[in-house]
Amino acid sequence: MQSQGQGSLSVAFIASPDGATLSGMAPGRGALNLGTVSYASGARMSNVQMRHLDGRFVVATRFGMNIQDTAQRLSSATVLASMALPEPYFTLRLDGMKLGTTPQVIQGRVRVGETLQHRLEIEVPTSLTEKNSQLQNAIIFQIVPN
Repeated sequence: MQSQGQGSLSVAFIASPDGATLSGMAPGRGALNLGTVSYASGARMSNVQMRHLDGRFVVATRFGMNIQDTAQRLSSATVLASMALPEPYFTLRLDGMKLGTTPQVIQGRVRVGETLQHRLEIEVPTSLTEKNSQLQNAIIFQIVPN
């Protein structure tokens, strides 16, 4: 995850107490470390959940996001999210919303200054081989002032 400020809005990604570790904590940047996960042995990292479904499994964790307005002129914003690239194997959901390459509204009215908790779910087909089992994508967040 990486943030980029424009105008007076900025975003900080924050490790959630009940979420996976957030590494690379330079300002506005971070990567959720879900560790190694397999259908047979489950998740090996703390605060990473896994559930089995027919022909697939879902790996999930939480993270925090804080939106700030340095000019203190804005009180709310809309959060949109999308994937950087089309994803042929995995299905990503953020707060239950399936992500694609087109930005979509995740939250319509977020109070600036509050830390929001989000849930990331990654659905993995059991038919994947080791060769194509690593997720190489990014989530893009857009914050639009209301």
